[in-house]
Amino acid sequence: MLDYARLIRPANCVMAALAVYIGSIVAGANFYPEKDIMYGMLSVFFICGAGMIANDYFDISIDKINKPKRPLASGSVSKHFAILYAIILFFAGNFLAFVTGMQAFYIAIAASILLLAYAARLKKTLLIGNFTVSFLVGLTFVYGGVIAQNYLPAAILGLLALLSNLGREIFKSVDDMDGDMKHGVKSLPLRIGAKSSRIAASCFIFFAVMLSFIPFVAGIFGASYLLSVFIADAFFMAILFRKGGQAKLCKVAMLLALIAFLIGAVVKW
Repeated sequence: MLDYARLIRPANCVMAALAVYIGSIVAGANFYPEKDIMYGMLSVFFICGAGMIANDYFDISIDKINKPKRPLASGSVSKHFAILYAIILFFAGNFLAFVTGMQAFYIAIAASILLLAYAARLKKTLLIGNFTVSFLVGLTFVYGGVIAQNYLPAAILGLLALLSNLGREIFKSVDDMDGDMKHGVKSLPLRIGAKSSRIAASCFIFFAVMLSFIPFVAGIFGASYLLSVFIADAFFMAILFRKGGQAKLCKVAMLLALIAFLIGAVVKW
């Protein structure tokens, strides 16, 4: 049963749903989410989970090298079950988006198509795959803003998420070089080398850190955000000086940044 839960990578899905909530708060929604925001969070949770399954389905052969303990790669979950599971989650997520409103529905449909395209083909395309994932990460904030009918403030947060996740994706590609080489993935590290790729990833993250002060300068958040995001920024900067394991640590730093956004949205000082 645990492997079936692991298949959707629930931590990623929860973070995506939390991003929708934060995007809505930044856009002026109530701290206690109303029905439409709850539907939006659930829709993103389900669609994200379906995307995780699709990604693992198309990556079974690669994951047997890079991530052999994943449910599909290890054989603990069957391919047929994974397909059915993904279809149900995609349908549930898009149905909830439809109930929320047509703008949310259009975004959900587009995100679902991008997730499938990424898993099936875009992932193996130089930088486009990395950018697609990062764009979808940023889109979750905008999605929350759209539901709250004020997407512009959330779009700033989405941009920061896009940049930091793009750095993480490139770090992750460095870790996956062996498997990618054997399966024809056109990743940046295989094109320009691990060292140059780490420099590129560091630049994206550094740029995100510099832009993280915009919400404070623009008056979207107050000093509570500034103090909180400083912790996340310090964590990000420390990661840049490590020689390995940056991708996993970036996820921790991104969680700290999410918490900073939440504090900034809730604590009005």
